[in-house]
Amino acid sequence: MDKETLHRYFEGKSTLEEEIQVVNWVEASESNRKDYLRERMLWDAVTLTANSKDLGVPVQKRADRTSLWRAIAVAASIALLLGISWTIWDRSANLVSQQNQTIIVPAGQRVQLLLADGTKVWLNSKTTFTYPAAFSSKNREVTLNGEAYFEVKKDTEHPFIVKTNLYDVKVLGTTFNVYAYENADYFKTSLINGSVEVLSDHYKINLKPGEVATGTSGSLKKGTISNLDEFRWKDGLLCFDDEPLGTLMEKFSIYYDIHIEVADPGLLSYRCTGKFRHNDGIEHALKVIQKDLNFTFTRNDESNTITLK
Repeated sequence: MDKETLHRYFEGKSTLEEEIQVVNWVEASESNRKDYLRERMLWDAVTLTANSKDLGVPVQKRADRTSLWRAIAVAASIALLLGISWTIWDRSANLVSQQNQTIIVPAGQRVQLLLADGTKVWLNSKTTFTYPAAFSSKNREVTLNGEAYFEVKKDTEHPFIVKTNLYDVKVLGTTFNVYAYENADYFKTSLINGSVEVLSDHYKINLKPGEVATGTSGSLKKGTISNLDEFRWKDGLLCFDDEPLGTLMEKFSIYYDIHIEVADPGLLSYRCTGKFRHNDGIEHALKVIQKDLNFTFTRNDESNTITLK
């Protein structure tokens, strides 16, 4: 597998065909999987080094040639250390390195990861995801601020735990989606197959396939998934089924990194059902909604705000 295709995949910029190509290549052999993880670690290390306070530049921003080669040199050392940690984990899980890696997904982008245990993770726009280079002997713990879709590799002896600002999600091996942006008003976990346990200090809910747990800091309740299309964000589609306009605008604000104000409260009673391609942009989505709802909108680029009237 050529590195250019892998790097586009890591950045969330690959085509659907390339994504399928990468996944099939990884699953074809253990050697391919190790090559993937090695390149992923190196790429992450370069990204993290470029994002460090010492360099003072954000993730994905290009450094100058000298800084980039310094970053690559540091990354190579980190990758070597991570390789040593992998060996230690194989021999004795009690000696595993707990060095964490953090992925920050820019607005409008998506990222797919393959973790060391074989778990697949898709990260949505403006999501921050922290995970260890190698998991501990007791559990597999990651931290999420944003939205992610998980296909967890089954391991009955090592539970997989997703920690968020409101609730934790504990699983053994399953497929599920978590929506947990720190600045959003609610938390949501949807179970596609397997079983999960959603818990905090005061609440605990067990989900079966097709069920969803939603809540705020003071409540948690169980419901039913109404439409599996809502998880197609990982394929670049934003799908909504009878979604309140206010909630929809909250998600648009996150996905497109823009502040949205609804000046007419009467618009908030409208419920939206539809599908939008992420790459078409927010103005296209609003024009589609205008066909069913009478409103106008203005955009202020200086304040990065869209106002609906």
